[in-house]
Amino acid sequence: MFQDEAESFISEYASSEHFLFLRGPAKEGAEIVLTTFFKKAGELGRPALQDLKGKDVEDILLNSMPRFDLLVEVKKVVPEILDGFFSFLKDTGRFPPAGVWQLCIESNRGKYGQSIRSDGSVKGTTFKKQYTDVGRNDPCPCGSGQKFKKCCMPLIQ
Repeated sequence: MFQDEAESFISEYASSEHFLFLRGPAKEGAEIVLTTFFKKAGELGRPALQDLKGKDVEDILLNSMPRFDLLVEVKKVVPEILDGFFSFLKDTGRFPPAGVWQLCIESNRGKYGQSIRSDGSVKGTTFKKQYTDVGRNDPCPCGSGQKFKKCCMPLIQ
């Protein structure tokens, strides 16, 4: 039901005047972006569209959408596509709760843009080791009191 309702809205949007306001890559990639968005939303286990919260929309936009395999030009305009679609749902009265989703997209547009590099790849977080390196003459981390080279080092070589 969730996916069927979303697909119905997407097909209505693709044949609406609102769709005509999209330009270039946004128009070309709109259907795949919207289908992908609602596929990911369906995986959250919400029984119906009205159960999808603003936090869910934000999470999908910032954590899932940058990682989908989309053309670079399309990936950069994902917030514009979603904003236009949610505006259509709200303004036409087909799904008024989409106004909350639209606010989430507008408030996170900058974060989304910052998470994508110019080549379309996703910026990651810096990895920091949670441990220090053990030298061969340092005490063994197992706590035996012996030097690492005499205790556990032969086990890992």
